[in-house]
Amino acid sequence: MENQLIVPDEVKQALTVAGWDMDKELNELHTESSGFELPRVRIEHKDNGKHRMHIDMGESYLDDDSQEIVIPGNKLTAVVFAEQFIRAFWEKESEVPLCSAIDDQPIGQEILSDNCKHCDHGVIGGSCKPKVRLLMLAEIDGEVRPLIMNLSPTSIKFWNAHKKKLQRSNLPVVAVNTTFELEDVKKGSYRWATVKLGMDGIASKEMLIIAKTARTELEALTDRITPSDFDDAGDKF
Repeated sequence: MENQLIVPDEVKQALTVAGWDMDKELNELHTESSGFELPRVRIEHKDNGKHRMHIDMGESYLDDDSQEIVIPGNKLTAVVFAEQFIRAFWEKESEVPLCSAIDDQPIGQEILSDNCKHCDHGVIGGSCKPKVRLLMLAEIDGEVRPLIMNLSPTSIKFWNAHKKKLQRSNLPVVAVNTTFELEDVKKGSYRWATVKLGMDGIASKEMLIIAKTARTELEALTDRITPSDFDDAGDKF
Protein backbone atom coordinates (compact mmCIF):
# COMPACT_ATOMS: atom_id res chain seq x y z
CA MET A 1 0.00 0.00 0.00
CA GLU A 2 2.83 2.41 0.92
CA ASN A 3 4.47 2.09 -2.50
CA GLN A 4 1.39 2.84 -4.56
CA LEU A 5 1.42 5.92 -6.79
CA ILE A 6 -0.02 8.95 -5.00
CA VAL A 7 -1.61 11.63 -7.17
CA PRO A 8 -2.09 14.86 -5.14
CA ASP A 9 -4.84 16.18 -7.46
CA GLU A 10 -6.88 13.03 -6.91
CA VAL A 11 -6.41 13.34 -3.15
CA LYS A 12 -7.58 16.96 -3.25
CA GLN A 13 -10.62 16.02 -5.32
CA ALA A 14 -11.58 13.25 -2.88
CA LEU A 15 -11.22 15.59 0.10
CA THR A 16 -13.27 18.30 -1.60
CA VAL A 17 -16.09 15.87 -2.38
CA ALA A 18 -16.08 14.82 1.26
CA GLY A 19 -16.30 18.44 2.41
CA TRP A 20 -12.69 18.96 3.47
CA ASP A 21 -10.52 22.02 2.68
CA MET A 22 -7.14 20.56 1.62
CA ASP A 23 -5.27 23.88 1.82
CA LYS A 24 -6.51 24.48 5.38
CA GLU A 25 -5.52 20.99 6.46
CA LEU A 26 -2.03 21.40 4.97
CA ASN A 27 -1.59 24.75 6.72
CA GLU A 28 -2.49 23.21 10.07
CA LEU A 29 -0.08 20.34 9.44
CA HIS A 30 2.64 22.87 8.66
CA THR A 31 1.94 24.82 11.86
CA GLU A 32 1.92 21.76 14.11
CA SER A 33 5.12 20.26 12.70
CA SER A 34 7.92 21.39 15.00
CA GLY A 35 10.46 19.72 12.74
CA PHE A 36 9.52 21.79 9.69
CA GLU A 37 12.44 22.64 7.45
CA LEU A 38 12.79 24.51 4.20
CA PRO A 39 13.93 22.79 1.02
CA ARG A 40 17.73 22.73 0.87
CA VAL A 41 20.14 23.50 -1.94
CA ARG A 42 22.63 20.65 -1.99
CA ILE A 43 25.76 19.81 -3.95
CA GLU A 44 26.64 16.32 -5.05
CA HIS A 45 30.40 16.09 -5.45
CA LYS A 46 31.64 13.71 -8.14
CA ASP A 47 35.09 12.15 -8.61
CA ASN A 48 34.80 12.75 -12.37
CA GLY A 49 34.21 16.47 -11.89
CA LYS A 50 30.59 16.36 -13.05
CA HIS A 51 29.26 17.85 -9.84
CA ARG A 52 25.55 18.53 -9.43
CA MET A 53 23.54 21.22 -7.69
CA HIS A 54 19.95 20.36 -6.78
CA ILE A 55 17.15 21.24 -4.38
CA ASP A 56 16.36 18.59 -1.79
CA MET A 57 12.63 18.75 -1.01
CA GLY A 58 12.93 16.20 1.80
CA GLU A 59 11.51 12.72 2.18
CA SER A 60 7.86 12.13 1.37
CA TYR A 61 5.43 9.40 0.35
CA LEU A 62 5.50 10.59 -3.24
CA ASP A 63 7.66 9.04 -5.95
CA ASP A 64 11.43 9.64 -5.73
CA ASP A 65 11.50 12.13 -8.63
CA SER A 66 9.38 14.58 -6.65
CA GLN A 67 11.90 14.77 -3.80
CA GLU A 68 14.53 16.76 -5.68
CA ILE A 69 14.60 19.54 -8.25
CA VAL A 70 17.57 19.72 -10.60
CA ILE A 71 19.08 23.19 -11.01
CA PRO A 72 19.75 23.73 -14.75
CA GLY A 73 23.38 24.35 -15.59
CA ASN A 74 24.33 24.18 -11.91
CA LYS A 75 23.53 27.89 -11.63
CA LEU A 76 21.03 29.28 -9.14
CA THR A 77 19.89 32.89 -8.85
CA ALA A 78 18.35 33.94 -5.55
CA VAL A 79 17.70 36.82 -3.16
CA VAL A 80 19.44 36.21 0.17
CA PHE A 81 17.45 37.64 3.08
CA ALA A 82 19.29 36.14 6.08
CA GLU A 83 22.82 34.90 6.81
CA GLN A 84 24.32 33.03 9.76
CA PHE A 85 27.72 31.65 10.62
CA ILE A 86 27.23 28.20 12.17
CA ARG A 87 29.62 25.67 13.68
CA ALA A 88 29.55 22.11 15.01
CA PHE A 89 32.04 19.90 16.82
CA TRP A 90 31.71 16.10 16.89
CA GLU A 91 33.38 13.56 19.09
CA LYS A 92 34.59 10.41 17.31
CA GLU A 93 31.79 8.18 15.99
CA SER A 94 29.11 10.46 17.44
CA GLU A 95 25.97 11.17 15.41
CA VAL A 96 25.14 14.35 17.32
CA PRO A 97 27.54 17.28 17.69
CA LEU A 98 28.87 17.77 21.19
CA CYS A 99 28.92 21.53 20.76
CA SER A 100 27.39 23.79 18.11
CA ALA A 101 27.04 27.52 17.67
CA ILE A 102 25.30 30.27 15.74
CA ASP A 103 27.25 33.46 15.05
CA ASP A 104 29.95 32.37 17.55
CA GLN A 105 27.43 31.84 20.39
CA PRO A 106 27.47 28.18 21.56
CA ILE A 107 24.07 26.49 21.81
CA GLY A 108 25.05 22.79 21.80
CA GLN A 109 24.53 19.97 24.30
CA GLU A 110 27.85 20.60 26.03
CA ILE A 111 29.30 24.06 25.58
CA LEU A 112 33.08 23.95 25.27
CA SER A 113 33.63 27.70 25.55
CA ASP A 114 31.60 30.80 26.29
CA ASN A 115 32.45 32.13 22.83
CA CYS A 116 33.79 30.40 19.71
CA LYS A 117 36.49 33.06 19.37
CA HIS A 118 37.97 31.83 22.65
CA CYS A 119 37.78 28.13 21.79
CA ASP A 120 40.79 26.07 20.70
CA HIS A 121 38.57 23.94 18.44
CA GLY A 122 37.37 26.99 16.52
CA VAL A 123 40.71 28.17 15.13
CA ILE A 124 41.35 27.97 11.38
CA GLY A 125 41.99 24.35 10.54
CA GLY A 126 40.53 23.23 13.87
CA SER A 127 38.15 20.32 14.42
CA CYS A 128 35.04 22.50 14.71
CA LYS A 129 33.36 22.62 11.30
CA PRO A 130 32.22 26.09 10.12
CA LYS A 131 29.55 26.86 7.55
CA VAL A 132 27.59 29.86 6.35
CA ARG A 133 23.84 29.26 6.37
CA LEU A 134 21.83 31.33 3.91
CA LEU A 135 18.06 31.79 3.80
CA MET A 136 16.95 32.94 0.38
CA LEU A 137 14.21 33.17 -2.22
CA ALA A 138 14.46 31.73 -5.71
CA GLU A 139 12.01 31.37 -8.56
CA ILE A 140 11.70 27.65 -9.29
CA ASP A 141 9.37 26.44 -12.05
CA GLY A 142 7.54 29.77 -12.02
CA GLU A 143 7.05 29.77 -8.24
CA VAL A 144 8.99 31.80 -5.66
CA ARG A 145 10.29 29.40 -3.02
CA PRO A 146 12.16 29.97 0.27
CA LEU A 147 15.33 27.85 0.44
CA ILE A 148 18.24 27.10 2.75
CA MET A 149 21.78 26.77 1.46
CA ASN A 150 24.81 25.95 3.60
CA LEU A 151 28.16 27.00 2.20
CA SER A 152 31.03 24.67 3.09
CA PRO A 153 34.33 25.97 4.50
CA THR A 154 35.95 26.02 1.04
CA SER A 155 33.18 28.29 -0.30
CA ILE A 156 32.96 30.72 2.61
CA LYS A 157 35.79 32.89 1.19
CA PHE A 158 33.78 33.41 -2.01
CA TRP A 159 30.75 34.50 0.02
CA ASN A 160 32.89 36.98 1.98
CA ALA A 161 34.37 38.34 -1.27
CA HIS A 162 30.85 38.76 -2.68
CA LYS A 163 29.78 40.75 0.38
CA LYS A 164 32.86 42.98 0.17
CA LYS A 165 32.08 43.83 -3.45
CA LEU A 166 28.51 44.69 -2.50
CA GLN A 167 29.71 46.83 0.39
CA ARG A 168 32.01 48.78 -1.91
CA SER A 169 29.06 49.23 -4.27
CA ASN A 170 26.88 50.51 -1.40
CA LEU A 171 24.45 47.62 -1.93
CA PRO A 172 22.87 45.46 0.81
CA VAL A 173 22.96 41.70 0.18
CA VAL A 174 19.16 41.49 0.05
CA ALA A 175 19.00 44.16 -2.66
CA VAL A 176 20.57 42.03 -5.41
CA ASN A 177 20.04 38.81 -7.31
CA THR A 178 22.94 36.68 -6.11
CA THR A 179 24.17 33.93 -8.41
CA PHE A 180 25.58 30.60 -7.21
CA GLU A 181 27.66 28.50 -9.61
CA LEU A 182 29.78 25.39 -9.17
CA GLU A 183 33.51 25.39 -9.86
CA ASP A 184 35.50 22.17 -10.08
CA VAL A 185 38.53 21.85 -7.77
CA LYS A 186 41.09 19.06 -7.90
CA LYS A 187 43.99 18.65 -5.51
CA GLY A 188 45.90 15.40 -5.50
CA SER A 189 43.46 12.52 -5.28
CA TYR A 190 40.62 14.74 -4.04
CA ARG A 191 38.05 16.45 -6.26
CA TRP A 192 35.12 18.59 -5.19
CA ALA A 193 33.04 21.62 -6.13
CA THR A 194 33.19 25.06 -4.60
CA VAL A 195 30.47 27.68 -4.96
CA LYS A 196 31.40 30.86 -6.83
CA LEU A 197 29.14 33.86 -6.27
CA GLY A 198 28.19 36.80 -8.41
CA MET A 199 25.45 39.32 -9.06
CA ASP A 200 22.75 39.42 -11.72
CA GLY A 201 21.08 42.79 -11.32
CA ILE A 202 18.92 44.33 -8.62
CA ALA A 203 16.11 42.36 -6.96
CA SER A 204 12.60 43.27 -8.08
CA LYS A 205 10.27 45.22 -5.80
CA GLU A 206 7.95 42.20 -5.66
CA MET A 207 10.77 39.90 -4.55
CA LEU A 208 11.89 42.38 -1.89
CA ILE A 209 8.38 42.49 -0.44
CA ILE A 210 8.26 38.69 -0.28
CA ALA A 211 11.74 38.60 1.27
CA LYS A 212 10.70 41.03 4.03
CA THR A 213 7.74 38.84 4.92
CA ALA A 214 9.81 35.65 4.73
CA ARG A 215 12.45 37.01 7.11
CA THR A 216 9.75 37.66 9.72
CA GLU A 217 7.85 34.41 9.23
CA LEU A 218 10.96 32.20 9.17
CA GLU A 219 12.78 33.85 12.06
CA ALA A 220 12.21 30.77 14.24
CA LEU A 221 14.39 28.71 11.91
CA THR A 222 17.41 30.89 12.65
CA ASP A 223 17.71 30.11 16.36
CA ARG A 224 18.53 26.42 16.04
CA ILE A 225 20.84 24.04 14.21
CA THR A 226 19.36 20.84 12.83
CA PRO A 227 20.99 17.55 11.74
CA SER A 228 20.35 18.63 8.13
CA ASP A 229 22.78 21.52 8.54
CA PHE A 230 25.69 19.09 8.90
CA ASP A 231 24.76 15.97 6.97
CA ASP A 232 26.83 16.55 3.85
CA ALA A 233 29.79 14.31 3.03
CA GLY A 234 32.82 15.29 5.10
CA ASP A 235 30.97 17.35 7.71
CA LYS A 236 31.99 15.10 10.57
CA PHE A 237 35.62 14.54 9.61
